[in-house]
Amino acid sequence: MNHFDLYGIGNALVDVETRVTNQFLNDNDVVKGCMTLVDAARQNELLDQLRQKIEHKSCGGSLANSTIATANFGSKCYYSCQVADDEMGRFFHRDLIHQTIKSNLDDSPLPKGDTGTCLAMITPDADRTMNTFLGIGGQVGTEQVNLEVAKTAKISFLEGYLISSEFGKEALHQIAQQSSLNGNVCALSLSDPMLVKFFREDFLTLIKSGVSLLFMNEDEAMALTLAEDLEQAITWLKQHIQQFVVTCGSKGSLSWDGTTLFETPVPTINQLDTIGAGDMFAGSFLYALLQNASFDKAATIACYCASLVVGQYGSRLEAQNQEKANLFVKTMLHD
Repeated sequence: MNHFDLYGIGNALVDVETRVTNQFLNDNDVVKGCMTLVDAARQNELLDQLRQKIEHKSCGGSLANSTIATANFGSKCYYSCQVADDEMGRFFHRDLIHQTIKSNLDDSPLPKGDTGTCLAMITPDADRTMNTFLGIGGQVGTEQVNLEVAKTAKISFLEGYLISSEFGKEALHQIAQQSSLNGNVCALSLSDPMLVKFFREDFLTLIKSGVSLLFMNEDEAMALTLAEDLEQAITWLKQHIQQFVVTCGSKGSLSWDGTTLFETPVPTINQLDTIGAGDMFAGSFLYALLQNASFDKAATIACYCASLVVGQYGSRLEAQNQEKANLFVKTMLHD
């Protein structure tokens, strides 16, 4: 049995990125700056218009991006998801293999259906507008869970988006319980503030079932804690969550290791594209923890790596930025 450093589970989406004008969004009735769930017909309508302008395509979804980030630093990773036997699904699987990530897709034929896609439209102000078609990826559940990996992985990382389906919720609980029973870390990303608003009680139940580390942004923290300000939210989190990280955009992050709250700034950056910044933050933070780094060092590493993503287009580090990140991480871990 292979032993993995990180076990991730999430909605599998092929990320398609393109630059657009605000006029394009207005003309097509796309709500700027938001993530909108769409059906296949709507997604294909927009993709047909933008096909000649697509700049980047990669296997993605929030947890896939984080898992790939951790793997690119050298960790051994496994990812559970669901894709279809179509062009996008086969591309997704090939890309995972290229990233040296093992997955449940390696072990069984792909089912019929439509693979999920996330169309990320970036306007000149660096804002991201996403239209997401979940496709068959929204059906990920316990059938895709690898219990042996869940039992032995040093860290399991759960995507909050899965809590919106009964299949996904059951899978999240199964992994959290297995991780907790075996004394391993189970981390959870809250994924989206509106999701937290509608599924708050489900999240609290999941956290109690075995989640030991929580990732969230400021809006998600406020939604979970029902606080009136961030200071009040942090007080609540300290009382109810073992360990947590709150990302605060250009202000950096707040991380709690169970004893100390660390405030970590972000390096000055030329912001081009915010897509994937939070995913990179989580992936690099978890890699640092796998190297036995303190929360202080892990947050410093994560803020730096996230700043590199924001300073480029695309959710994965370009080759030169990956080299910069590798050097920074090596220096920090051996300091």
